[in-house]
Amino acid sequence: MSALLLVLSASAWARPEAPALFCETYADTPFCVSSTVSCTMCHAESGPPAHNPYGAALADALEGDDFALALPAALEAIAFDDADGDGVSNVDELDAGSWPGFDSTIEPECSTQTTFDNKHYSVGAYDHDFAFRRVMLDFCGRSPRYDERAAFAEATDPDAALQEVLGLCLQSPYWRDVLREMGVRAVRPIGPATDVNILGNWEWDLRLWSYALSGDRDAADLMLADYLVVEEPSGSGVLVAIDEPRDSLETYAQPLAAEDRYGLITTRYSLAMNVMFSAVPRTLAAHWYRQLLGLDIARSEGLYSIDELDGLYSWDAPRDVDDRGVWQEGCAGCHTTLDALSYPWARYNGIDLEGDTTAIYLDDRAADILPTTEGWIFGAPIDGPEDWVQAAVASDDFSRNITGLFWRYLMRRDPYSCEQGEFDALWTDFRDNGRNVESMLGLFITLDAYGTP
Repeated sequence: MSALLLVLSASAWARPEAPALFCETYADTPFCVSSTVSCTMCHAESGPPAHNPYGAALADALEGDDFALALPAALEAIAFDDADGDGVSNVDELDAGSWPGFDSTIEPECSTQTTFDNKHYSVGAYDHDFAFRRVMLDFCGRSPRYDERAAFAEATDPDAALQEVLGLCLQSPYWRDVLREMGVRAVRPIGPATDVNILGNWEWDLRLWSYALSGDRDAADLMLADYLVVEEPSGSGVLVAIDEPRDSLETYAQPLAAEDRYGLITTRYSLAMNVMFSAVPRTLAAHWYRQLLGLDIARSEGLYSIDELDGLYSWDAPRDVDDRGVWQEGCAGCHTTLDALSYPWARYNGIDLEGDTTAIYLDDRAADILPTTEGWIFGAPIDGPEDWVQAAVASDDFSRNITGLFWRYLMRRDPYSCEQGEFDALWTDFRDNGRNVESMLGLFITLDAYGTP
């Protein structure tokens, strides 16, 4: 689907190159600095082909047959208009991180609060009592007892007391369940009541997810882990990493050699479900690009066009190594990114219904169409899976996405425009200080966005 607008004419192809062109004009806006531009910028929430008011105005302003040349001029032409009629110009909304195609997107929650006669909380300012109650609800799953509230009220250092409460809650069964449910949304278990799990038991994936995002560990282990995670004793909730399988059950769960393991990407379940029988593992690459980096290629996010055919067509095109027709203009917009992301994973087998090579690394797999595992990520060439994951975990996209997962869990929404600065500081601190989730959460609960009633 197009990310910004569909057409120069009624029959034109969607334009997956539009996000990059948009960000050349508005590079300093929150959409391009700390987020990704997707279909919603110019299309109705139902998605293309329907435009929202900003997209309609932009389509009207386009002139000429060359989309790449026409779009920047059209963006400039409508910059100071008010497409959605909410009293704020398009460019001011973009600078604020709000959507120019939807009315009232500079949120009322961002307005200055007036004084209230509230005897319980300091409305409009960070309030430790409010934050304490919220921490108990969010991380322990319950309201504080009377004695707990009284003890917190008497604390001489409420900041330290709040961190202590958080630390205790992060060890609770409730928080373990929260992490597991977040993992379910990323791993996407299929058929829990069927025999699908014979191909790969996703419990291993969920344990790895929870382990990497707890304790003093680096969240990069979601993609870098070469170990397995077991629960010992069973049912205790205590997760333990082991370097190698110790019995036939564990060997079945992870048949790969340690040097071929890359966290969630190469679990037995992931390879069986996302590679299946495909020579080119596009679904595998797209799934983890979306779940771990927050870049949904289907929504034209994270596109870095690679012309593998060196100008053979008037558009960038992939090699189409498996003869699927993805070189065509209507497909190439996404596949110039997706196919290049997929090549490094081509040696990992999916499902083998007749033999014993399910989820195994095979040196000659797909070698007839992909002699090497060279590919690209973020528009840069890479030699194989190791380069892929190293670039991925080092990216801003990874840190922003993991931080955003917890923001959306705790706040039940994306950041408001007035909170964008705090969110940016949060994910950059996460990126620069070991990508430890529990440390990030310790900073999170000190934010005005979290502790201001």
